[in-house]
Amino acid sequence: MVGRHKILFTDQQLIPLYEKGMNDREIAEELGVNKATVRYHRRKLGLNAQGHKAPFTNQQLIALHNKGKGMNDIEIAEELGVSPSTVGNHRRRLGLKTIKKLGLKPLEVKYNYLFTDQQLITLYEKGMIDREIAEELGVNTSTVAARRRKLGLKPLRFKR
Repeated sequence: MVGRHKILFTDQQLIPLYEKGMNDREIAEELGVNKATVRYHRRKLGLNAQGHKAPFTNQQLIALHNKGKGMNDIEIAEELGVSPSTVGNHRRRLGLKTIKKLGLKPLEVKYNYLFTDQQLITLYEKGMIDREIAEELGVNTSTVAARRRKLGLKPLRFKR
């Protein structure tokens, strides 16, 4: 035991696995320890992370970004099979501008709203609380609450 921590593996165990090209997760599995423990020791030894392979190249992202009138992050994400936030992070890193499509808001594309604002307002004006509205519309209570806040409506605590 060194200090307060028990030594789970030695540097001589970690280094050969690292030199084989294994990443922190693979080394952790091999040694039977937590990935964070491997990362801590690897950094302490001054070793760089063995990264995972990127799901797409910079050239692929640039090509799709510049394709025709340009694709937005959501369209590129669907094409590459990754999340829009991953595309956005890489796009910003490359200095590419956001492409906005008129008439499309990211939330409207990402989420299929199962009810209209007017339906929610009508039920709200009847004095129904979020839980009752959610049951009526067949959606989650948090969905109703989020949409209600978006519309600037205060929560009803009790039935009027």
